[in-house]
Amino acid sequence: MTSGKWQATVRNRSGDRFSESFPLKAQARAWGIEMETQFARGTMRDPRAGEMAFREWHDRWWNARVVEPHTLRGDASSIKNHVLPYWAEWEMRAITRMDVQSWIRSLIEKGTGPAAIKRAYNLTSSIMRAAVDDDVI
Repeated sequence: MTSGKWQATVRNRSGDRFSESFPLKAQARAWGIEMETQFARGTMRDPRAGEMAFREWHDRWWNARVVEPHTLRGDASSIKNHVLPYWAEWEMRAITRMDVQSWIRSLIEKGTGPAAIKRAYNLTSSIMRAAVDDDVI
């Protein structure tokens, strides 16, 4: 590359290309070999999956849930009022534990009750756990 860096490019089974730049040729080669190995084993997730917006992942998660109608109504209210207003546009990969703690602090400062905060947190936690389980993050 004109920048003096070395670039490695690999393709997954679908033919999608993934590239990364490194200061050393050995690093680029090692990354390429590691990625090809992970793709061959089927253990590699799409590195762009974490770019998905929280709202998009929430919608997929929500449509896959199986809960009682009463629970669904309460959860929908909590997500509409407390979860999506804060997280909707965030990239899934960008959400950290500290961000969640800051969000909880903001709910407390707004005067949100403890039960509502607990429900919103538990729903957000479930959404994030599902993203981990499905290799989104």
